[in-house]
Amino acid sequence: MSEEEKKSEDAEDESVSSLPHTPPMGIKAVRPGEEPTQHVEEGEIIPTVRERPVGNLLNAIVISAGVVLSIIGTFLPWVSIREGQYQSNEIGWDHGGSVWIVLAIGVMAAGLSGRVLNANHSSWEKLPFIVFGAVLLLVASLKISELNNYEEAMGIEKSVGVGLPFIIAGGILMILPSILSKKIFKFK
Repeated sequence: MSEEEKKSEDAEDESVSSLPHTPPMGIKAVRPGEEPTQHVEEGEIIPTVRERPVGNLLNAIVISAGVVLSIIGTFLPWVSIREGQYQSNEIGWDHGGSVWIVLAIGVMAAGLSGRVLNANHSSWEKLPFIVFGAVLLLVASLKISELNNYEEAMGIEKSVGVGLPFIIAGGILMILPSILSKKIFKFK
């Protein structure tokens, strides 16, 4: 290939650029220092408010803390057993069905807590957190009452472990933001 052919190919490549010189679809180019102008027809109202409402970060953090506490509570001791000088603990996973309820509630609440962060303020979306928190409180309080009604037999004492209060705290933290909201009973 001769040098003249190379120069003519280079000149063609320079004239055909991959970058457009004119913005596509009728968008007007704005030069530095110029204010962009909006095409507004007569009678058209330009929204001055954000299209998406601001999320409620505090509520999302409180609900997420409740989720974390309830899930952590499944791995902590629910029952402390003392027999003479020996002591052992039963974690939540030693109690079968109750721990699965707590874990399922925690996972569902974790999935829905993103909607709180994304600023969906519907009361119907706050209702599940009230139900989830109430179920956690119910499960933990039933286990605590079962342990409190336990009568010492053959020197074996049973007491409430650390995990159940964690689950109660998680349930309360799930309920609080929904109840303290001003619009809880105004269903949209």
